[in-house]
Amino acid sequence: MKRFLIVIITILLFSELSAQEKKNLEFSAEVGLIKGVGAQRHDVAIAALNLDFRLSNLSLVGIGAGAGVTDGTFDKIIFPLYLRMKLYFLESKVSPFFLMNIGYTFSSEHKPGDGFGVMFAPYIGADFSYFKRSALYAMIGTNNQSHVVFNELNISSRYINKFLWGPEIRIGYRF
Repeated sequence: MKRFLIVIITILLFSELSAQEKKNLEFSAEVGLIKGVGAQRHDVAIAALNLDFRLSNLSLVGIGAGAGVTDGTFDKIIFPLYLRMKLYFLESKVSPFFLMNIGYTFSSEHKPGDGFGVMFAPYIGADFSYFKRSALYAMIGTNNQSHVVFNELNISSRYINKFLWGPEIRIGYRF
């Protein structure tokens, strides 16, 4: 399963290289840090690659994949795979945006469904477009990550938060 996903991601990312002339495909790379919060937490250093399709001057949709190294609370290495939607508030050299990543995180030490799982991550940030087609960008947000550790906790409250979460900061470069 992991090999199949890696092959698909590789094909998608390398197909972007041949579509460089098309103005509606954008490729970006980013690095970030998630600081886990609470007793059930995970700190993660993450690197990700994204392929986006520009719907208009102010909106994009795409896919992304990454690899992260955790502090070892649950798993050592994680692999998020996600869909993303990015909406710009205005079109200028400094363009603020809202970004939402929704997907699934695979872990190195557990099969799917036994470790990390569904994730969603909303961000706000800004593109700094001082170049013709490329841009630097920075964003802050929160990463919400499900994990089966909550299934094993004996807590009577039905309102328990079933997600690990933490603030996240990322910087990236759009090609």
